[in-house]
Amino acid sequence: MNIIAKLLLSASILTIANSAWAELMLDTKYFGTNKNYNQLDWDEAKPINAFMHNQKENIKKDLIKSGEVFDDPSREPPISWGGVGHAHAVFNNKDYYIRAFDYQNSKQTQENRQSTIEKREGIAVPGGGVCMLYVQDKDLNKAASLKIALPENNFGTWCNGVDGLGAAGKGRDGVIVALSYYLTGKAPAKKAQDIGQGWRYMTVLIRWREENGKLILTQDDSCLGNPNKIKDIPSARKALDKCGI
Repeated sequence: MNIIAKLLLSASILTIANSAWAELMLDTKYFGTNKNYNQLDWDEAKPINAFMHNQKENIKKDLIKSGEVFDDPSREPPISWGGVGHAHAVFNNKDYYIRAFDYQNSKQTQENRQSTIEKREGIAVPGGGVCMLYVQDKDLNKAASLKIALPENNFGTWCNGVDGLGAAGKGRDGVIVALSYYLTGKAPAKKAQDIGQGWRYMTVLIRWREENGKLILTQDDSCLGNPNKIKDIPSARKALDKCGI
């Protein structure tokens, strides 16, 4: 083999290696177990539950410190973790732990407190309900976070919950978050059976990349659109396949 052929072969091998190295992989097999989290029995899940408790505590401290969540020592912060918005990820040969969740921000909490003092009906503050993707490194230090943008109704939206979290699919370094939300300014439900009638559903693609060793998260609505009515992650992957991205 001549020198040019050797160089071309070496470049080809390096390109393939770098591609495989960068690809984002997602699972819920914590601590090297061969079972997904929802397949573990009570005793098997104990150390992982303890780990997740520390994970959530670190996130809560960060949100309070940044002023995103109101600090009230007498109460738990208004964060809804849900049961499906968590995963272990490997990206660029590094381990990460992901949480997708919703929370009530400080402005909404302050409005709720003020409306109680003034004995009036409270209002849903635009953006008062936030859906966030939060990523930590293997030591549970913050790596990156992103508040999911919901521009419908001139950003008069209230993110209501995370319904799913999954990988964006082969060849795409990103995750898909399925969520529900509603528009602010609408009359609240008066009867229990009406709760959820005004909720809207969509999925969001959040891309991952590294710059100078730092993880960067970017919301990419170019294919799925925003808003969209795609409720589940497999349907979102199919839409991304059609777009060729």
